[in-house]
Amino acid sequence: MADVDENSKKDIESNPLIIPDSCEGYPLDYFNLPLHYRDDLKSVLIPYGFVQDRIEALANRIFDDLHIGIPEQLVCMCVLKGGYRFFSDLVSKIQNQNRLRSDRSLPMSLEFIRTRSYINDQSSGRLEIIGLSDLNKLKNKHLLIIEDIIDKGVTMVTLKKELETFQPKTIRVVSLITKRRKDKCCVFKPDYCGFEVPDHFIVGYALVRRTYIFFF
Repeated sequence: MADVDENSKKDIESNPLIIPDSCEGYPLDYFNLPLHYRDDLKSVLIPYGFVQDRIEALANRIFDDLHIGIPEQLVCMCVLKGGYRFFSDLVSKIQNQNRLRSDRSLPMSLEFIRTRSYINDQSSGRLEIIGLSDLNKLKNKHLLIIEDIIDKGVTMVTLKKELETFQPKTIRVVSLITKRRKDKCCVFKPDYCGFEVPDHFIVGYALVRRTYIFFF
């Protein structure tokens, strides 16, 4: 065991836990996995318990950073489809902090959106935001965008710029996973991140790949 100063603790909670390129993951036989997924999987890169521990650390950090005071609210925005599982667990753990902490509180409201930049496989040149009927309600609100995975980050850059036009008071982004791309072509870094992983094809925890959602 070791002592960690407060600033270092904040960095550890906010910054991603880095999974090195040399990590081959854990053998599938050590885990209970749905039979219909096993033939598509090579190994388990991040065990479920590890994911939950990191989400709890992120929730603690967000709660401490974004104490904004009543009557203001934090708008937690889930980017569907893949982000819903991370969103649900993260919001639940932030709510736990509301119950446990007597010195502060973080009121929240929840919103769900989908984004689309391609129509019939052709780039539309603009990001369409689907799901929130009136984006003007974001004005002067504190906004937390919750995403499952950021690859290049191009979509998130565009989404953030689009939402800025509706004049929220602050915008922060939390992503469970960011990829360490081989081409180093990453244009966005979230404010909070759970894991930085090698440039592999990642599934699980309801991440959407093509038209499939992998639940395990």
